[in-house]
Amino acid sequence: MIYSCFIFERLSWRGVLDFHKMTIRKSERVCSNFSIRKSLGSVVQVNMRYSSTLSYLRPYQKECIDTCLSKFLDHKVNRQIVSLPVGSGKTVIFSHLIKQIPSPFPDADKVLVLAHREELIDQAYNQISKYSDLSIEIDQGERRAKGDAKVILGSVNTLGKLESRRIEKYNPSHFKAIIIDEAHHVAASSYRRILKYFGADKKETHLFVWGCSATVRRYDGLALINAFDEIAYHKDFLDMIQEKWLCNLRVTTIKTNVDLSKVKSHKGDFHLNDLSKYLNVDSRNNVIVRTYLELAAQRKSTLVFGVDIKHVESLTATFKRCGLDAREISSKTKPHIRAETLKEFKERKFPVLVNCGILTEGTDIPNIDCVIMSRPTKSPVLFQQMIGRGMRLSPEKEDCLVLDFIDSYNQIPDLVTTPTLLGLDPTTEMRDENLESFCVREKETSEEKKSGIIIDTPTKIHITEYSDPFEIIDDCSGAKYIGSISDNVWLRVGDDSYVISLQSYGTIKVKKENGTYCVIKRKKISRRVKGIMKHYYVKENLPITSDSLSFTIRASDKWIKEKYGTKTASTIASRYAKWRNHPLTKQQITWLKKNLISLCEKELNRLNKGQASNLMTKIIEGAEGNWKLKQKRGMIVEKKKEKEKKKKEKYAVKVGPLM
Repeated sequence: MIYSCFIFERLSWRGVLDFHKMTIRKSERVCSNFSIRKSLGSVVQVNMRYSSTLSYLRPYQKECIDTCLSKFLDHKVNRQIVSLPVGSGKTVIFSHLIKQIPSPFPDADKVLVLAHREELIDQAYNQISKYSDLSIEIDQGERRAKGDAKVILGSVNTLGKLESRRIEKYNPSHFKAIIIDEAHHVAASSYRRILKYFGADKKETHLFVWGCSATVRRYDGLALINAFDEIAYHKDFLDMIQEKWLCNLRVTTIKTNVDLSKVKSHKGDFHLNDLSKYLNVDSRNNVIVRTYLELAAQRKSTLVFGVDIKHVESLTATFKRCGLDAREISSKTKPHIRAETLKEFKERKFPVLVNCGILTEGTDIPNIDCVIMSRPTKSPVLFQQMIGRGMRLSPEKEDCLVLDFIDSYNQIPDLVTTPTLLGLDPTTEMRDENLESFCVREKETSEEKKSGIIIDTPTKIHITEYSDPFEIIDDCSGAKYIGSISDNVWLRVGDDSYVISLQSYGTIKVKKENGTYCVIKRKKISRRVKGIMKHYYVKENLPITSDSLSFTIRASDKWIKEKYGTKTASTIASRYAKWRNHPLTKQQITWLKKNLISLCEKELNRLNKGQASNLMTKIIEGAEGNWKLKQKRGMIVEKKKEKEKKKKEKYAVKVGPLM
């Protein structure tokens, strides 16, 4: 180690990193069974497993820490991101995690925590101070760090600013980890510059890179994949509500006649200035306030989301005209006034706070018991952030009321609402619905519908919404609204499982695992081996992960278009491709007769080429198994009914001669 220190004095920081990598490689060659990282982590790991089970951590927080450390130490996943909803205590988790991360080599004992807003930095400072005795410095704006502390809370805007030299005071070889709060922003160039400086922009980094967000989503397959390698842990907000870690929501949807079809778009969402022109009108603002007075006047702390500053000012004025003490904050509000306003709102000194773009992230106000969604969006990320403001537990409230104003839902298929966030039809109406009970009831209703499938005869084609291989409609069965999101032929082949055939290029399947949708491409390869034709499948996990089905479908469509080109993608995947209306081919008829014995000529004649292709895809991808299982269950039920019927007839008293 004396030699190492001597070298460090004469090497650049990049040279130090190279030196450490070199010594690790040498020691691995000398002792093949010895891993420096494992040996350094083994002692720490014992302490980690113990400390992650401290009594003041919630069970899922302990599970998250243990899972992430296991993936880091045992499976060498250096760059991880976790998906946890608003109010789950993500800051608490990484505050406990920091001390338990082993150093990759001696002297690398510092941690950089990155956040993009002052409130998040201050929140992290308070939590880390509360749960550890580590020294902390803040490097943000006028608050300058010397770089001596074990934990550096860094502003992304300060350290990642183009041409800024402030980051150069930090030696990357002295750091063991980078923690990124609200990590869905990591695709921004400022984050990328910081990660590159520390050598964390590559999979083989010496650092443990850990990010957290309530809205982990890789929409185009590129946003997060350059910063993280794996979603290590996920817990859905509905699960959190059911387990009583988040407060329940009561939801009422209010449909307006405001037409948003002509509003311009910007980066996948509405253009705010244009949106405000349509929404910031007296008639709609009056409806919002009247609805509040009718449904939420008894609520103590109502948070309202507006479109822009003008909309916020107009809404606040409308509330005040009705005799309500409403306040406002926006980017226009001076910092000390903003802080005082938030302090008084937390203390319930006034009932209504209107904002735009300020309280979507890093807001810890547990007493919020009503959220008014007066700002429509196409972004599930933003929508979930907004309703999440009212989901924190507080002894002062039983639940949180969400008033969701829905404008022209049928003209904007991408519009995010509470029903679409839950995977329901956008037209679903919710009137003071208890979210937990509503979801349970919807699930039971869905199961009843599924179990109610009747197959009259083994040969009859029965078209339903549920995983029946004989379903030959060209939409995504069981979720018809997806047809308005995608022009491609997505077919439902199971619960939370959808597939699209790319003809000779294979298939792409979207399926839900542990609350997150993932995408798998599969292609059949045929080769002749010693005169015998062998078939096997090659699978590829596409870099698309999301907790939203609609986002996953759109991301997959974009991937298909970029991979095969617009013209080819339209031919192989579009529901409007001309070939789909052509008659069946002889090959299709032969295949269907072979795999569906009960299919007669009359039934074959009902199909065109596209419908037959859909039917074949659903059978190959497993829908046939679901259908057969349901058919078998139906037959068991019928036999049981017949048995009961005969039993009743046997013991029935009949008027007539005794036999």
